[in-house]
Amino acid sequence: MAGKGFCALLIAALVGAPFARAVPAAAQAAPSMSVMAGRVGSDAKYLVNNTVADAISVATSPLHIGEAGALLSNPRFYLVIGGAGALFGGAFALDQTMRSHLRAMSSSDATLLQNVSYGSVSAATFLLWGYGLYTGDDEARHYALTAGEGAGVATLVDIGIKAAFGRLRPYQSSSHTSFFHGGQSFVSGDVTPMFGLAAGISEYFNNRWYVAVPVYSLALLDGFGRMGHDAHWFSDVIGAALLGVGTTELLIWLHKQHLAESNTFWLFPVSPPPTVSRNAGAVPEGVGIAFSW
Repeated sequence: MAGKGFCALLIAALVGAPFARAVPAAAQAAPSMSVMAGRVGSDAKYLVNNTVADAISVATSPLHIGEAGALLSNPRFYLVIGGAGALFGGAFALDQTMRSHLRAMSSSDATLLQNVSYGSVSAATFLLWGYGLYTGDDEARHYALTAGEGAGVATLVDIGIKAAFGRLRPYQSSSHTSFFHGGQSFVSGDVTPMFGLAAGISEYFNNRWYVAVPVYSLALLDGFGRMGHDAHWFSDVIGAALLGVGTTELLIWLHKQHLAESNTFWLFPVSPPPTVSRNAGAVPEGVGIAFSW
């Protein structure tokens, strides 16, 4: 789609990927305020519906444990788990090396890296949502909203992980094996939401390199800034990245499942998936509850 290519160009330019190929957007009239308001209302319903459905899916997951057989028989599952384990293991092995190179960073430089990360990744997420709002691209808005939900959920999960592992921060202990001492280092609560947002942006563009590489790199800058403050080990950063990306990826998958399944709990009525045009059809009005067990 031409519009989608133009959005990719804007986001890639924002996050510093100059090699993105520009596809001119088709000329179109600006949407009216009523249309924009309808789209915002639809987004609110989408977010509420899926947040509730996500909670139900997670709470009832033990009832569907038998379905795990298909997952366990898929070679891709083991590749993903093995890759994540290797990435974290490599980061753990590099903890001391990375600290020795980054701990001498000035406080102002470390803060700058964090601010660049926060500003660019957050702005790219908002730009994706704004593009969808202006053009009527429901998918763009939904990916941006799911990324935001993923960032929030992962941050909450991170609180539990910190309490469970109690790892001391580098400035509290020179040993990177200081777990279960009541610390708050593992995993980074600052880095987690950045990668949650980055995953949603990357997935919308099918993880094309000219979007994925810069947006994930900018999310990683936050981790380097935290390490510059001597507040985290490298494995804290990589663990946070895996948590943020994994949470958003799970929610994207769940939201697709919710839309396809007839037994999903909806607080608000929803339209069926578009088959001809994303812009076709009116936004449903009113409030209702539909649930089929």
